Amino acid sequence: MSKITFKDIYIDGNKITEDSRKAIYLLPPQPLKYASNTWIYKTMPTMNQWLKDIEVQKKMHLNQSSYHLSFSFPANEKIDEVLLEKIRELGFQIGVLELYVIEAKALKELSRKRDVDIQLVSSNNINDYLHVYDAFARPFGDSYANMVKQHIYSSYNLDDIERLVAYVNHQPVGIVDIIMTDKTIEIDGFGVLEEFQHQGIGSEIQAYVGRMANERPVILVADGKDTAKDMYLRQGYVYQGFKYHILKENI
Repeated sequence: MSKITFKDIYIDGNKITEDSRKAIYLLPPQPLKYASNTWIYKTMPTMNQWLKDIEVQKKMHLNQSSYHLSFSFPANEKIDEVLLEKIRELGFQIGVLELYVIEAKALKELSRKRDVDIQLVSSNNINDYLHVYDAFARPFGDSYANMVKQHIYSSYNLDDIERLVAYVNHQPVGIVDIIMTDKTIEIDGFGVLEEFQHQGIGSEIQAYVGRMANERPVILVADGKDTAKDMYLRQGYVYQGFKYHILKENI
């Protein structure tokens, strides 16, 4: 298996400019989606550079009605304490994203639960997918949930994402997004409704993804503070690295 890095992770945004220091992503149709309207640093910025970047990003974001600031820092590099203190002082949330990979064969072996029906999303079941999606999007606010659901509904058969919905007794209970390349299969937007968790449904969804992957490795990014990452490690995912991400809402 070739080396997997954060460069292999799909970004649902338009790269509007890139230089040796950073890449800038915007997605005007979804201005409230943090991960799609963000800057990704290739090299660690100095304090002065970052403070200037804040002002540039703020202007760009407000121009398209994005009311947040979002920056990702270079993979596997820690932010020095002076900059970290400034980040906190300015009211940013600090998070750590972690990259994991697993061989498709290992995922296939997770299959145990036989009463889970997993289907590719189509015009016949897009509303079932959105029903489950709403449970995870609604906590971020009605405006966000409605915006993203409308975008998915209008573009699900046009974008680069394959979507799956899982059923138990004909009831939609879980979803996952799949980004397929020649090199990898990426899992994103993975979730099972709370009342159906810890019943093997998530493992069955992942086993299905493993079968889709054939020989390609399966990758995902997890929040460093998310307890789900412990599940991934138990299932055989291998840690590949980290990166800092900072966010400021309601600017």
